Amino acid sequence: MQGDLMEPLESRAAGHDSAMCAMAMALAAVSMGYAIDLNDGLYSRQAILFLSISLAFCAAAIVIPPVRSSERLAPRRLPFVLGAGIAVQTVLLVERFGFKPLAIAGFGMISLLGLLQASDLRWLRIPALTIMVAAFVFEGGRVISKSPHIDVYTFDQKASAALLHGSNPYEVRIPNIYSDLEWYGPRLVDQRGYLTFGFPYPPMSLLMMLPGFLLGGDVRYAQLVAIVASALLMGCAQPGRARRIGALAGILFLTTPCVFFVLGSAWTEPLLILNFSLLMLCACRWRKGLPWALGLFLSTKQYSVLALPLLPLLVRGPGWWKELRGVVIKAGIVVAMVNLPFLLWNVREFTKGVVLLQFLLPFRKDALSYLVSIYSGSGANPPLWIFLPVLIASIVLALWRGTRSPAGFAAAVTLVSAFFFAFNKSAFCNYYYFAIATACWSIAAAKLPEGPGPGSFAPSAHDYSARTTSSSPSK
Repeated sequence: MQGDLMEPLESRAAGHDSAMCAMAMALAAVSMGYAIDLNDGLYSRQAILFLSISLAFCAAAIVIPPVRSSERLAPRRLPFVLGAGIAVQTVLLVERFGFKPLAIAGFGMISLLGLLQASDLRWLRIPALTIMVAAFVFEGGRVISKSPHIDVYTFDQKASAALLHGSNPYEVRIPNIYSDLEWYGPRLVDQRGYLTFGFPYPPMSLLMMLPGFLLGGDVRYAQLVAIVASALLMGCAQPGRARRIGALAGILFLTTPCVFFVLGSAWTEPLLILNFSLLMLCACRWRKGLPWALGLFLSTKQYSVLALPLLPLLVRGPGWWKELRGVVIKAGIVVAMVNLPFLLWNVREFTKGVVLLQFLLPFRKDALSYLVSIYSGSGANPPLWIFLPVLIASIVLALWRGTRSPAGFAAAVTLVSAFFFAFNKSAFCNYYYFAIATACWSIAAAKLPEGPGPGSFAPSAHDYSARTTSSSPSK
């Protein structure tokens, strides 16, 4: 097809990443980060507004077809958009947590160096990386020194201790640390005030937390390492000059305003994000490791299954179905190896904690969800089933208009998970933090046109115009 508007189905199906999609995902990550920063990921009208803006950017990244003129300009503008996002998030981060002067100086340098990277100053990459990691680890250690009043932290610590002593973590019982039953409901709290279920996550997350608990006495050390490692892997997603975009995406992820709130609360999302990062790195640079990384990812948290119907975006070519089947089978072997020992240890308790609990938890009136907006406006309980048609629609849209590439897969996961959370009965800071990470990965993994120098545009293997003129005319 000739002309300014490029055929969306032809270019996206062929695996051509769009710079405009990467830019939309960057704006989605920043606006979603601000939405969950406003009220610690809890419901508020302003938070819903910025969440809606973020969802609009997610949808635009998938739906809007690439336009040649925009694709020529976007690769030059993307580093500046990422740098500006890093600067804004750094200000919010420092304002939120009241860092000490040393940490403020460190994060200030991160912001400055992030902006300078927009000019592709390669000699600053090692100093930027060193300062970024040092400042983050320093402040992360200070956050870990404080014990949070949250059930997740108690679950993580108790389950880790139980497993190290040879006990079943899914049989552990902890007291309800909250003053009422609103968060659990009467079916999940017994007469003594103890919860009726054990560790509520798949075993992979527990196994990943064990080193932090064993070496430092706190599972959050493992989560701190997971956050930093995920950012570093984003910087390694692409070779050569494209690594600059990955580094900026990693810093954007690392400066998410609520990052230390997620770390301090001991949520398991950093571990899920690390396994997603391994999956993406394999998709970009080591395809043979893709099935095994996928298996680890699917074994970490329940909602990771949302990525399963999107797997066709990771394979392409005439034998894509055969490749997809092989990936799924090998990933299934990993899932079975991780989960079966714990399942057979106590089928009833494992099933209750990992599967049934998701259906027994009540509707949360403080969740950052459109269901809460419905409840606030009408006073009546919203239709909890509404997430299902939204989920199906987002999956169909992602498969129909998504790009067959690692970046396209990450963008599709962002779209599907964000809409799933936004229409769910329970959606909080940690869930959207995962969607922010996948949005950053869609940027880091994108193969965009790169000219011989900063700010230039030259035809390459990923230049749509070069592709379309050499191919047969579209019908």
